[in-house]
Amino acid sequence: MGSSPEGGGLGLGSPTPPLPRPKSPPELYGKRRELAKVVMLEREIGFLQEELKSTETLQPASFCIKEVADYVIANPEPLITTGKKTRKSCGFWKWLWYDIVFIYIPFNYLFLIS
Repeated sequence: MGSSPEGGGLGLGSPTPPLPRPKSPPELYGKRRELAKVVMLEREIGFLQEELKSTETLQPASFCIKEVADYVIANPEPLITTGKKTRKSCGFWKWLWYDIVFIYIPFNYLFLIS
């Protein structure tokens, strides 16, 4: 009794039908999840459409920025001085800083090395 490669292994000439597979349960969780995503996207679309309608009534940003810039230029900050005060002591502090950084510190450093 030889078996043919196409046959079912019983040696008969007619092919056997495939074995029945058990049906998988319906995937309700996946469908619910997809439905929830669709509902969430529709809700977000509604929010974005409302926001778009509300922004159509707004003025352009450049106009608002120009108004703020004009106000700031017209009303300067009271605590910030606008004029530059000249000090005579500025030269003294520059001289002192130069003396300390370039003369005093290197001079003492030479004694620390030797």
